Amino acid sequence: MTLRDVCFRRHSAAADVHNPVDSGVIQAITYCKDTYTITTANGQTRKFWERNLRLKTDASADGPEKDAPALVRAGMMGDRADVIFADPSEISAHIAKC
Repeated sequence: MTLRDVCFRRHSAAADVHNPVDSGVIQAITYCKDTYTITTANGQTRKFWERNLRLKTDASADGPEKDAPALVRAGMMGDRADVIFADPSEISAHIAKC
């Protein structure tokens, strides 16, 4: 097995966004200037620079429930993340501007 194979296997497993733990369940998303502020169900608030937060969709059976976006860690340094929605129409509806 090559190093490339090991890296691919490690990153190919999708996060469980259909049944996330409280730290992955998003309660609120706010966008102000160049920063997204994400509040999760466990009460934690995290700030992400707009280039470090990716907004994605997953309409498959493994994706999040409708109107229940999930937060998934994406970077090795903890400074990047993905917010996964069930449908593209949910993206604007969940983001409040300051």
